[in-house]
Amino acid sequence: MYLIRGDNMDNRKYEALINIAETGSITNAAERMGYTQSGITQMINSLEKELGVKLLTRTNKGAILTPNGEELLPLMREEFRWERTIQQECDRMTGKETGSVTVGCLSSISTAWMPGILETFAKKYPNIKIKMVENEAPSLERKLLNGRIDVAIMEVDKKKAYVSKVLLKDEIFAILPQHHELAGEKRISLEELIKYPFISYATGDTASIQGWPENRVPQAKLNVMYACKNDLTAIQMVKHNLGVSIAGHLMLSSYEAGTVNIPLDPPMYRFLGVATRAGEKALPATQSFINTVFDVIGKTY
Repeated sequence: MYLIRGDNMDNRKYEALINIAETGSITNAAERMGYTQSGITQMINSLEKELGVKLLTRTNKGAILTPNGEELLPLMREEFRWERTIQQECDRMTGKETGSVTVGCLSSISTAWMPGILETFAKKYPNIKIKMVENEAPSLERKLLNGRIDVAIMEVDKKKAYVSKVLLKDEIFAILPQHHELAGEKRISLEELIKYPFISYATGDTASIQGWPENRVPQAKLNVMYACKNDLTAIQMVKHNLGVSIAGHLMLSSYEAGTVNIPLDPPMYRFLGVATRAGEKALPATQSFINTVFDVIGKTY
């Protein structure tokens, strides 16, 4: 059993299986690829016949990969990536860059940075398609490492399994309702802040605040009143006097929060940057996007 290299139709079949694995159904894979459901089914049936193994199991909820399918999926991802690389390199050589890039980013980055980045990118590379995936950092990291996104713009950590380059050192602020008793302070310690009902980005009585690395935030006992997935929601909840929280300057400076934002004492920061998979050269379209990110952000900050 082997994968046939260089046949465009075979690569479409690999792409079909990859999309079924990512979306959980033949219907969703068909919509993503612009094919009919029967067309995707025929591709999978043909691929299973060629390889001599069962790749999918149909269920009432959709389709899942068999153990054989799961084992072959990384190889198919690599094969599909190889085909994309050659096509994009050829397009670059002829002066017509094409392709697609799946970009993962934090909600704060999506709000503050992405409109300007995408505007610049679209003018320079009109034939490259961008797909946005907005999520929290742990989910983006998983999607990056398993190949579901090409690049992530998020809080980065040199100790992680990906390769990253820092874009911005983002200061963290305490965020309070307008008439909170600490609203007149010039600086607030984290220990003082967490004495008040807290709006967290994680669940449970103890949590690393906003999912940021535990070695940066003490594992203090939090009085968690509400938990949410992103900073924009937390800011709105603080505005409506439901508790206190923390957020990065990037989000607070790009959004009319209606809250009182006070620096922490001692200061706390997060590092926002671009992350790609280790040991893997970025595809030409992805590298063009990364270059645009650094060009735009470098001129802004």
